[in-house]
Amino acid sequence: MKRKMIGAAAAYLAGLFFASFFTGITSAVIFITLAILVFAGGIRGKDLILLLVFFAAAFAVSKTYERFYYDRIVNYSGSTGNFSGEITGIESYAGDLSLYTLKGELNGISDVKVTYLGSGLNAEYGDILHLDSCRFSEYTNDYVLRNKDIFMAEGIFLSADYPESVSVERTHSRKIKNALMDYREKMLSLFRSKMSGKTGNFLGAMVFGEKRGFDPDMKTELYRSGVGHVMAVSGIHVSVIAVMLMAVLSRLQLGRILPFILMNVLLIIFITMAEWPDSAVRALVMIDFIYSARIFRRQSDIFNSLAGAVLAICIADPFAVYSSGFLLSVTATFGIGVFGPYMTRNFTGNRHVRNFLIMICTSMCIFPLTIKYFGETSLISPITNIILMPLCSGAFIIGAIYVITGGILPVLGIAELLLTPVLAISDVISKSRIAYFSYSGENPAENIFVLAAIVIILHIVYRSRAVTAWTMAVSFCAVMVFSAITSHISQKSLRVAFLGKGKNTAAVISYNGTVRIFDLSGYYNSPVYVRKYLADNGVSTVDSVMLVENEPSQYASYVSEAASVDIEKWYSRSDIFISGDDIFIADEEINFSWDELEIIYRSGRLAFDFCGTEITIESSGNSGTFVVSGDVLPHDIPIDREENNGLNNFEIKLSEDGAYKFRRL
Repeated sequence: MKRKMIGAAAAYLAGLFFASFFTGITSAVIFITLAILVFAGGIRGKDLILLLVFFAAAFAVSKTYERFYYDRIVNYSGSTGNFSGEITGIESYAGDLSLYTLKGELNGISDVKVTYLGSGLNAEYGDILHLDSCRFSEYTNDYVLRNKDIFMAEGIFLSADYPESVSVERTHSRKIKNALMDYREKMLSLFRSKMSGKTGNFLGAMVFGEKRGFDPDMKTELYRSGVGHVMAVSGIHVSVIAVMLMAVLSRLQLGRILPFILMNVLLIIFITMAEWPDSAVRALVMIDFIYSARIFRRQSDIFNSLAGAVLAICIADPFAVYSSGFLLSVTATFGIGVFGPYMTRNFTGNRHVRNFLIMICTSMCIFPLTIKYFGETSLISPITNIILMPLCSGAFIIGAIYVITGGILPVLGIAELLLTPVLAISDVISKSRIAYFSYSGENPAENIFVLAAIVIILHIVYRSRAVTAWTMAVSFCAVMVFSAITSHISQKSLRVAFLGKGKNTAAVISYNGTVRIFDLSGYYNSPVYVRKYLADNGVSTVDSVMLVENEPSQYASYVSEAASVDIEKWYSRSDIFISGDDIFIADEEINFSWDELEIIYRSGRLAFDFCGTEITIESSGNSGTFVVSGDVLPHDIPIDREENNGLNNFEIKLSEDGAYKFRRL
């Protein structure tokens, strides 16, 4: 092994993955497969020992950390007690509401981080919050909100809820941190006031990673056009600032070490204002590897620097593998800096064509992760990144200059001029179904990761760029074909998805190309779950939406969340808020293909005749039964709420032969 740093980082990262995600027979099978690959790759002797040592070390560290720290903390979930902690993080929302991250002691366990959501405190970084008789709750994941993974990556395992009293102890510490965050808020305010709403929010997301008040449709448009990654402060942003700073500092003839120190100080200030995202930290460590090599006149490359950054971050934080931002950043950097140049090494054609091929390689590298975390991926990102990224980079540089100079230079108009066509083009692209891909099959990430493993195996065996390229192309086509087939088959079945948070339920019923939405509880967040389900299944047209409770607010929520979906009819149980020709009373005819459907589920009972006019809704039901009745297909499916943790977010698929299938979303 010529570059041991790369092998050590890969083995350590693999050890954390096994310790975090794989158990039992699955772990054994994958471990044996990896061992075979290692031997097939010709790794022997000292190199093999190195890999095993780092793999075992990572596995042991992760399990030890989990057993003696994580488990001890989450054991307090469901209990009530007092907690006092220093404020180390503040995430502000509308209405003076803030999510505070507190660091303190919990029953003898030091440096425990918990979150508290409260309002009216006006607390700052470094202040102490005292929570009396609060209830501790472990973070969990569901269909939309991956809270457990997000907070675990930050070392936060509990939330402190419903305290009897809250008091703030002013410490007036962390003055630099508070000053930086005040300055950040000032700059964000200037972005929004001196630019249009959309471009101002877009620039704020690029410069500071700030997405409060960000239009969800605009976010979808940018991701579908392939440039959504610019909204997260990542390696691109840190690298651009580093190059700018070093270009200026090198002209001041300050030697080799002082510019390096000044660059790090300014980058740390920038990353602090961006709230220390994992991707930016990874980029900072990589840049330090590269520039320190120049200082000491050593040779450095992107692969070694990336490996060093991954190893440093994972040693410092064993739960970094739960961070989607970290994994996407590492994978994208590997694609654009290592895999892409490797695959195009012998290409002698046009430079722009080579850049396009590198972008294709990068897209293929991040494809499994984008499907896992977002449910869809852009198909034209190699093209749009070449066309639109210069505009985004130019706007980012202008925004960074504006922030560095304290807002003195009147340059935001130029940034708006650059970002306006990016948003306009993204809006057009997002409306084209061929511009992005949504995986319609079950277990999308698992299936795609299996194909990715096959590509890696064949590359190790054959060591051929051509074989690797063809295997990737065939695998990608296989995913597309399989998704299309499963989507076609699903349309022939009756599918009912129960979506929402807790006992708040929205039902999405699909059959033979028709999609109906029945909002049973009127909960404000249900449209978010429905939106994801529609996107995951590639639904662009909804036949009707039935509103039961809180009709005015729910109507506004669905209009906002489902703006990219064409909704043909709206139904209300009453005529209280009827304000247009597109909203109908619920007793009007709703045609469907099967005879009758009755849902008796947490929020109540919904029953209607598909081919008739009767719709019955009762909000007091509490049993767990799903009934489809009629001459065509008799079903009576019990749903064990305890077995399924009392949560929503599952789908039942019924076939005309009388079979049904339960699937957790």
